[in-house]
Amino acid sequence: MNLRFDTHSIRIRVSNDEFAALQAGKPLGLDVTLPHGHAFRAKVNRSNTSDWQFDSDPTGLWLSIPRSELEGLAQTLPSKEGVMHAFGTHRGELQISFEVDLKAKAN
Repeated sequence: MNLRFDTHSIRIRVSNDEFAALQAGKPLGLDVTLPHGHAFRAKVNRSNTSDWQFDSDPTGLWLSIPRSELEGLAQTLPSKEGVMHAFGTHRGELQISFEVDLKAKAN
């Protein structure tokens, strides 16, 4: 899983194998070791609800994507387009995009 941060967006890109695991209900995780014993963690889950869910704190982020969105994405593959959702913040919107990189291999 790869993350890319920008001012008002986060892009999450996963391999085909990781996407298959997520569709099967297995959470995806990324742990980045930081200096001074700290770590940043990102976790992506499949949700059985129809709502995207996002939470974060200084140690990481947690995203749940509705199963229906993942199923819809699977129907469009192979495609460079992913699924997106905007979350309101006190400074506007944060755009989250989730994509499948069909060329990437799972780690």
